[in-house]
Amino acid sequence: MLTSFDLSPFATGEALPSAEAERIARAIDETLCETGFLLVTGHGVADDVREAYFAAMRDFFALPIEAKEAIAIGYSDCHRGYVGFETESLDGALAGDTAAEPVAGDLKETLDTGIDHGPDHPEVVAGTPLHGPNQWPDLPGFRERVEPYRAAMIEATLRMQRAMSMALGLDPSFIEDQPGEPMYHLRLIHYPPMETLTPEPGQLGCGAHTDYGTLTLLADDGNGGLQVCQRSGEWIDVSVPAGHLVVNLGDLMAIWTNDRWVSNPHRVVNPPGVDRYSSPFFVEPSFHLEIEAIPSCVPDGEEPTHEPWVVGPYLLSRFDGTHSDRNELL
Repeated sequence: MLTSFDLSPFATGEALPSAEAERIARAIDETLCETGFLLVTGHGVADDVREAYFAAMRDFFALPIEAKEAIAIGYSDCHRGYVGFETESLDGALAGDTAAEPVAGDLKETLDTGIDHGPDHPEVVAGTPLHGPNQWPDLPGFRERVEPYRAAMIEATLRMQRAMSMALGLDPSFIEDQPGEPMYHLRLIHYPPMETLTPEPGQLGCGAHTDYGTLTLLADDGNGGLQVCQRSGEWIDVSVPAGHLVVNLGDLMAIWTNDRWVSNPHRVVNPPGVDRYSSPFFVEPSFHLEIEAIPSCVPDGEEPTHEPWVVGPYLLSRFDGTHSDRNELL
């Protein structure tokens, strides 16, 4: 069972730092030094907003395949849209790795979305990758149920970032005050029941991988399937209690903290007898921000473990290694 933390003291409008926030931040630091996964409550995502969003997710994946393929990610210039079964291969997608030989695709389907950028947005005008419009399905009321959830997840992100900043001994606004516009990518995922599939040996709903960015907040339907690899190498099942979000760190945060905090490999096994629906909210800083080790995370007299990375090129390199529309080996 993952450790759970209440993020209420870090809500927008709360005075920081506070004694309660400092206590929680210290405990979060201890947890993240051991495992890059934890649970949170007090995140600000109302039950009715979440329930409407998951209903919209089920409605989308119930559409005929032709309707979903009409907004396939390959039609997008900014990596937004539908990703079909076995067209993404996350197995072995760890920091620094790209596919060197063909690998089996994941047994899931997704819809990838981001902040909707209009044609006049400065990054769109500049041609910056990963910025642009979403592809929306022809499904009445769908967007109206997705956008309130996205807004609530941004608030949850800010609460977690304040806690993490304080956990590192920094100003509570350190992460959210980084220059440039952060990138928020909301992904809708459907895993069909395992007995309806004919997997190849070792083929999973979602292969073992680490996340790419700084932070991921995950909601699921409670049907299980998520597994996390501990530092010992042991895989453990993760159950998500009602009303909780799972929080995990990505590889850019490991670089930022000089491996003080862990970016754990994780995977998903399609559960038997039920469809599984889940939704990770991927958080990355500005496309143009250079991530390098925070000085306080580097011991005196030592050099940082990782070379600096610019966020955008790093993310693109990871997408190129896992998506069939970007990699002919997949």
